[in-house]
Amino acid sequence: MRAIVVEPLEPLSLSSAPITGVDTLASVNPLLLPLPTTVAGALGALVGIRLASEDPVKGLVELVEKLVERLRCRKPLLMGPLIQFSSGDSWSETMVSVSWSEFASPLCIDSSSLFIDLVNCANRGGIAKLKPAIAYGVHLERKAIEAGVVGEKKAKIGYLYRYPLLMYNLVSQYRETPARPRFIYALNCDEDVGGYMRFGGEGRIAKVYTTSVDEVRRLTSPLSLRPGLYIALSPVPLLPLDKLLLYLEFEKVVGLEFVREVIGLLPKERGRTPKIAVEGIGLGFYEVKRVRRPAVLALPPGTVVKAESLSRPVGPVLEALYSIGFASLYQLK
Repeated sequence: MRAIVVEPLEPLSLSSAPITGVDTLASVNPLLLPLPTTVAGALGALVGIRLASEDPVKGLVELVEKLVERLRCRKPLLMGPLIQFSSGDSWSETMVSVSWSEFASPLCIDSSSLFIDLVNCANRGGIAKLKPAIAYGVHLERKAIEAGVVGEKKAKIGYLYRYPLLMYNLVSQYRETPARPRFIYALNCDEDVGGYMRFGGEGRIAKVYTTSVDEVRRLTSPLSLRPGLYIALSPVPLLPLDKLLLYLEFEKVVGLEFVREVIGLLPKERGRTPKIAVEGIGLGFYEVKRVRRPAVLALPPGTVVKAESLSRPVGPVLEALYSIGFASLYQLK
């Protein structure tokens, strides 16, 4: 099946929250993997798509429609990612995210006892971990010389900021080795895509190319799934209908229409109970208006669910999010 591969040429800078500085004294929240909005936005930039919408959320819907037209796609356009790591000349076996800080081979997931067998995984080199580094930068602004003339850059007084650099270690026989990643997505389009592009923050560069990967056949989306047991490869967006929502109640949340049961993040030991986590994530940066998209709640990657086919169509916003890879699922059984 056709796949698109994003292969970073240097450590990526991806964060789930806005850039932090001395004015907020906040922590940096590095992401384990690229958000679907980052992948779809970079893909749109690579093929020369220009958006006109003033609204950052409606801009996502516009992006999906233009990608469908330009690349001759069906919905969902993208599903994933699967991840491989390399600490030398070869790539590891394909892995999935099992939490916000770890990856494991699907072969290490016991879908009957619902746990991740880390001992066997580590012995066969089927585990990787996120080991982010925090870097510091200076916010720059351009000094205006006169009306309509742009001057040289200068440092904005008192504005230092921190940003994450995503580093990964491949675990084999309990030894950790620094490794570089590549992210593999199912591509439901007819046109090939390839080139080098800015990806994520801080001007980082990635190589993008289409290829054929058999394992992406196991990927699916709420727009096309069949009943079964799945692990989420990307955040599952949740839109609360009640501002005072305290618990994960199906009737008070939009985004769980395809879920029959949320099992949660799998434990690392047999016999322990999976844990259900709900986190806040931003939907990325909207380049057209130079603003951040809103934040939403989400089930994190690695969440296991029992899913069923959608009984009715979802709204345009959820359809756009699913179309670019949110709530991508890998079938366990």
